[in-house]
Amino acid sequence: MNKLRLKFSKNGPIKFIGHLDVMRYFQKAIRRAEVDIKYSEGFSPHQIISFAQPLSVGATSDGEYMDISVNSMISAEDIMNRLNSVMNEGIEIIAIRELSDNDEKAMTAAYAAKYRISFREKFMPTYDWIEKFREYLALDKLPAMKKTKKGEKEIDMKPLIFDFSFNKEEGYIELLLSMSSSATLKPALLLQGFFDHIKEELAPHAMAIHRLDIYRYVENDGKPYIEPFITDDIQKRFYLNV
Repeated sequence: MNKLRLKFSKNGPIKFIGHLDVMRYFQKAIRRAEVDIKYSEGFSPHQIISFAQPLSVGATSDGEYMDISVNSMISAEDIMNRLNSVMNEGIEIIAIRELSDNDEKAMTAAYAAKYRISFREKFMPTYDWIEKFREYLALDKLPAMKKTKKGEKEIDMKPLIFDFSFNKEEGYIELLLSMSSSATLKPALLLQGFFDHIKEELAPHAMAIHRLDIYRYVENDGKPYIEPFITDDIQKRFYLNV
């Protein structure tokens, strides 16, 4: 048996398909591609697949991940090519690597996610929203009300923002946000907090949210850092101040 991690993109109209439908889509694609997928045992066998954190409906991404187990394969690249040959427009497998028995599942290994956020063209404000966002992030605290299973609680979003950058020329910001089982900050909550702070209305669907990648936690020689699930580029590491 081989365990594989696949990185895929989700762009175009398929961004309006929810996570459960994406799961069903991949189950069908795996059958069409004749991948020798491993099934669970019992009365209702199902394909052994797990996904990293779900993407919000309406958001696009170049950094989604799923783990699969196969009984046999020619190579990881052959699995990727087989799947891409049956994919519909909007979803593409863009990287693949084999996992060891010690690797965590994508769902539990997720520690952070990087997003690119911009205004959709027809919603572009007349004020300099990027400069106002820069000033907002410079505040000592960024309070917000977060919904939980037990109701709502007030949190400070500031510690959940690992890094950020601005591109005024292209009109977008990039945010590296916490996305773990213990602490997750969704871009929508941060954006709502920002617009509440500047006393401006955030119209529905005004913002384009694009997930660039999902990051895992690594500790090497006592120096903790995070990096994308699949990468050979050490320049993409972000060292944590802990």
